[in-house]
Amino acid sequence: MHLLMVVPAFAPFVGGAQTLCRMLAAQLVADGHGVTVLTTNAQEAEDFWRPPTRQPLPNHEMIRGVSVVRLPLVYPWPAPWHFGVLRRASHSVSRLPVPVAWREPLLRYLARFMPPLEGYQPTLSACVAAADGVMVVDAAWDGLFVGAAQAAFAQSKPVFAVPLIHMGSPAMMAGFGMAHQLAVYRQATATIALTPPEATVLVEWGVSPPKLHCVPLGVEALKSAEAKQMRHSVNKRYGLPSRYLLFLGAATYDKGALTLAQAMAELAQAGHHIHAVFAGSHQGALARFLETMPTQLGNSVRQRVHLLGMVDEPTKHALLAGCLALVLPSRVDSFGIVLLEAWQHGKPVIAAAIGGPAAIVTHDETGLLVGFDAPDALAEAIRRMADEADLADRLGAAGREVVNSRYTWQRVYHSFEQLFSQACRPSAGGHFGHTDERF
Repeated sequence: MHLLMVVPAFAPFVGGAQTLCRMLAAQLVADGHGVTVLTTNAQEAEDFWRPPTRQPLPNHEMIRGVSVVRLPLVYPWPAPWHFGVLRRASHSVSRLPVPVAWREPLLRYLARFMPPLEGYQPTLSACVAAADGVMVVDAAWDGLFVGAAQAAFAQSKPVFAVPLIHMGSPAMMAGFGMAHQLAVYRQATATIALTPPEATVLVEWGVSPPKLHCVPLGVEALKSAEAKQMRHSVNKRYGLPSRYLLFLGAATYDKGALTLAQAMAELAQAGHHIHAVFAGSHQGALARFLETMPTQLGNSVRQRVHLLGMVDEPTKHALLAGCLALVLPSRVDSFGIVLLEAWQHGKPVIAAAIGGPAAIVTHDETGLLVGFDAPDALAEAIRRMADEADLADRLGAAGREVVNSRYTWQRVYHSFEQLFSQACRPSAGGHFGHTDERF
């Protein structure tokens, strides 16, 4: 079997979609299958609308047996606003009171430039022709997602759609429920949800239940001894205290980074001087937000906030091994694989009671759930974690049990591989048994 994965960005880009594709591709190749990843040359989110200044990635390379084909992003006038203008235009078209038969072709046309890519159509056609099946990931980037699916439909290739719906607000969900996206979900050989709430949304959007498969993400076995050994050297390198909260991900409002900063301010005012470590991208906006705080309070908070920027995998796990708790008060996570990674280390988690995290965290059993953009509630949850050692230990231990029983990578990989192999067999005809991982 040769599988084509189409994803808007790939390693070294960091994200849940990239982790899923990287792990799937590596395991499939190890099992004797062929994998091509068709992606862009983006290394950070801003690269989609603003030309980067760093060294460009190669257009084609082999990474541990996986053929990675990167399409160069282009920046037509009026860059960098071109991206936002087209995004708003698509959302406006999707709301027009006209028949779907009129809206869908126009949305597909606009999607061809979301994002604009050099050599997209001929490269896509050649990659689809060489594949036995096509997996399209992340419907937010509808140009790649819809375009690759339509090319596969035209060549009668099985399509596996992984939309990664953000359910943080009706406006966010609308960006995944436009007519051309819905057509892919409904027509795909298999549409894959990461959580039961996402599966429920897809059924409401017209996906046939026999075609719908609920498969979570999973994590590989942890080298905990190495992480523990690195913990002290990492703390020393960054000047970190022995106890701190950890935030992993883009330091944006939607991810909950600003809410955590506000919670830190409330805790400081109440005399709780706990530290918070932020590792990930987009930290400039967070730093500016901290500067807007009143002088005395801002100084107190800034002394206890550590902005590390992007870190590598060993450093990430060393930080997880040393933290008091992982905090992810986000509304834009369709799953939240960092929660599983924290549980592997026996660490408790605090997450927003929305989207993917709310589907995998059980409040007061494996973690604490708070409302999105609720700094008061987040501050109280942090205070409980810091002051009640028995609570933190109990939640962390329960999380470890859950990840070891439900979210092992081998279990998740078996579900994906079963879908691929059955649908891509010449005699399969697109019919296969239902896969439904229960949470």
